[in-house]
Amino acid sequence: MKIHKLVLAVAVLILTAFAFIACGDNGNGDAPPTSPPSASESLYPLTIEQSDGVDLVLDEAPQRIVSLSPYATEILCEIGAGDQLAAVDLFANCPSGGTDKPELDSFEPNLEAIAGFEPDLVYVDGEGILEALREIDIQVLYLTLPSSLDEVLERISEFGLIVDREAEAEALVEALTERIDAVEETVAGIEEGPRIFHELDTTYFTVSPESFIGDFYNILKAQNIAAGGEGEYLQLTAEVIIDRDPEVIILADEAAGVTIESLNDRPGWDTLTAVKEGRVCLVDPDIVSRPGPTVADGLEALAQCIYPELFP
Repeated sequence: MKIHKLVLAVAVLILTAFAFIACGDNGNGDAPPTSPPSASESLYPLTIEQSDGVDLVLDEAPQRIVSLSPYATEILCEIGAGDQLAAVDLFANCPSGGTDKPELDSFEPNLEAIAGFEPDLVYVDGEGILEALREIDIQVLYLTLPSSLDEVLERISEFGLIVDREAEAEALVEALTERIDAVEETVAGIEEGPRIFHELDTTYFTVSPESFIGDFYNILKAQNIAAGGEGEYLQLTAEVIIDRDPEVIILADEAAGVTIESLNDRPGWDTLTAVKEGRVCLVDPDIVSRPGPTVADGLEALAQCIYPELFP
C-alpha cells in the first residue's frame, strides 16, 4: 500500500499571509501569533493504493470501521483505535483485552448486516465481497495479508496513518522491532538450524518459506522441509515427511485433537528424529498465524521450541 501525504505548504503560506494582512498588528507593533496546522489537517486527505490497484481517498480518519479480518482488528485495538470500530470479525482476539464490538462472520459476510452498521470504512483482506461492497457505495479498503514480519510492521504503521494514530502505531512497531531484533541477535551465530515441519492440520498441510509463517523460520535459520514446494501453503504426504525426517515438529492443530503423544500412533512417525528425541511442540495458532501485534510472541515461542538452550 502506498500512502501519499498531501502537501499543504503553499496553502499554509497563503493563509498565514492573509492573516497578517487582514489582522495587521496588535497596536504595539507585534504581529498576532499564528498556529501551525494540526497533524490531522496535514495528514488528510490520504490517497491509498489498494491491493487491486484502485486508489482510495480518505478525507478524514474513519470513525465507524467494520473490520472483516482478525489481524486488522487486533492491530487497530492495540494502537488505541478500538473506539473507531463499529463491528469486527468473529475470530478477533485483541491482545490488549479484547473488544465488546458486534461480531460478523467474514467467511459468510452479510451485506445487509454490514450496511446496517453505517460504516465509513470496511476493511477486507480478500476479494470475496469487495465488488459487492463497492456496488452499494460502501467505502472499502482492500489490502491483502502481509507475507513477512517486515510487512507486518509496515502495515501497523500504515494503519496508524489511516486511523490517525501514528504515534501509537510507531510505539508498537518500536516495541515489536526490539523483541524481534533480540531474537535475531541470539541466533546470529547459528549457521544452519534444524530441519522443521510445521503442521497446520491433520492432513499435513504446512507452510513454505515464502509464507508469513515461513518467515518466522527464515529468521530462526531453520530448514523448512517444505522448501521447494509451490505456493505459500502446501500439503505434504506422510511418506515425504518421513523421508525428510524433521528434527523439530511444530503442531498448530491442537484444536483438531492432535497431541504430542498422538504422533506415535501415526504409522512410521515413531522413526522420526523429532519424535524419538521429544522435540515436538504445541503452539497457539493465533500468535503464529496472524500478522498482527502478536508476531513477537509467535517468534519467541518458536525460538524457544527450536532452540530451548538459547531461549530457556
